[in-house]
Amino acid sequence: MKIAISYPPIINADGQKAMVSQNRNVQFFKKPTYLLPVIHAQAATWLHDQGYEIYWDDGNAQLKSFENWYRDLLKEKPDVVVFESTTPVMKFYWNLVNRLKGDLPDTIVIMTGYHSMRKPEETLRNSQTDIVLRSNHIDFVLKKLIGHIDSHHNWRESCPIEGLVIRRDEKDLYDTGNFKQIEPLDLSPDVDRKLVGWENYAYENGNFLQTPGTYATSVIRDCMFGKCSFCRYNGPDLTFSMRSVDRSLDEYQRLIEDFGVREIFDDSGVWYRGAEARAFARGIIDRGLHKRGCYFGFNTRFGYLDEETIALLAKANFRFVLVGLEACDEETLNRLNKGYSPDDAEQNLRLYTKYGLFPHLTIMVGYYWQTREQLSTTVNTVSRYMREGLARTLQVTLCTPLDFTPYHLECMDRGVLMTDDYDDFDMSKLIVQTPIPHDEYYTAIREMYGIAFDPKFIATQLYFLLRLRKSDWQFLFTYGTRAIRRVRQHVFNLTKNQGTVATS
Repeated sequence: MKIAISYPPIINADGQKAMVSQNRNVQFFKKPTYLLPVIHAQAATWLHDQGYEIYWDDGNAQLKSFENWYRDLLKEKPDVVVFESTTPVMKFYWNLVNRLKGDLPDTIVIMTGYHSMRKPEETLRNSQTDIVLRSNHIDFVLKKLIGHIDSHHNWRESCPIEGLVIRRDEKDLYDTGNFKQIEPLDLSPDVDRKLVGWENYAYENGNFLQTPGTYATSVIRDCMFGKCSFCRYNGPDLTFSMRSVDRSLDEYQRLIEDFGVREIFDDSGVWYRGAEARAFARGIIDRGLHKRGCYFGFNTRFGYLDEETIALLAKANFRFVLVGLEACDEETLNRLNKGYSPDDAEQNLRLYTKYGLFPHLTIMVGYYWQTREQLSTTVNTVSRYMREGLARTLQVTLCTPLDFTPYHLECMDRGVLMTDDYDDFDMSKLIVQTPIPHDEYYTAIREMYGIAFDPKFIATQLYFLLRLRKSDWQFLFTYGTRAIRRVRQHVFNLTKNQGTVATS
């Protein structure tokens, strides 16, 4: 059997590509960031190890036009095609599946992704998709599913694998029940880097100070906190499981020694904490990997790493720490179920900065309750953090309800959603009613991104040079040029609808 794991180029009217992989919030960018879809890559590796032919088919990272991508897929005539979906691209995928089934009627189409897994019948009603995975453990499920399909001609009737909704015919859908929520992650293989063309993802990524960079096989799936209301890693259908420290360290060593990787980022919803985080840092040091010129980074939460751990991570050459700030007022953090206060965030940022780490803040604006005072608090606090050097980079997005998360459901229940057209959920405009005009949120985005050009922010970066750390010099003189280009792109993408969308 030949299995295609496919990411079609999805291009909007502005010539921007949709970034779909890794179940992230889809945004369209002219200058894209190509993200290796780690779990799908593990699935491809596992199936390849089982003897199946894999067609790794990321049209975005491979720089294909849609028509070239589609023509190449038809030439391959795969037995199975696997797609990954999320709210803003659902209509595109439904139309694509119907077109593909017209051209390759015998090909089995499998849909993955958080939107479809939470509304599987919707995708099966609106397209000729054959199977929807209700599981986020795509690697574990596909390994079992492909083997069953390969050995059972009546698989639509006989499939015993949990976590699927299968089309038996035009009217009959077969739900195999809830999926197994916890899987032993050490059983899933490290990503076969050559199989997935890792170099295609190694350079165009704003998280890398040095290239080539790569994403590690994630150590946590999904999130050990799992309560933030806007996040996909939230709900009774999700939990978390953990990869062993030694298994992950082995992969880091191979990435450095065999592939010459110069920066490794772990995109787990939340990385190790406590004993595991310290054991990982000690492992990096014991193996001498901290002296190999490679930086390391991860996602975490405020309050998850104490000073002892942060100091050890800095010694192990960790650099990039991505933390979700989201907002800077107590009410919003409570309503989002973040589990920390603004004071907690600032205390952590001071520790990261003390030990030379590079905190990257993610912020959202446009919550349906966000007042002018709350918005101003966030803008002023973030501006102060950046000017004081408590954070080095930031990313601002519009809070868009997606994939039937608790926030999405809350917006529907309260009647504040301004559209039910999935095409409008692409994070390029506010789609909820708010207590102040939408233009004020767009202005806030411009103001926060504008900090990159603020003389006080630049002076702080120059002051960091006195520490004589290589990473500080690289940040100012190498990364800075790339960052300015991306800042302009983000501002355009997030504010191009300013003045054109109705407010509350």
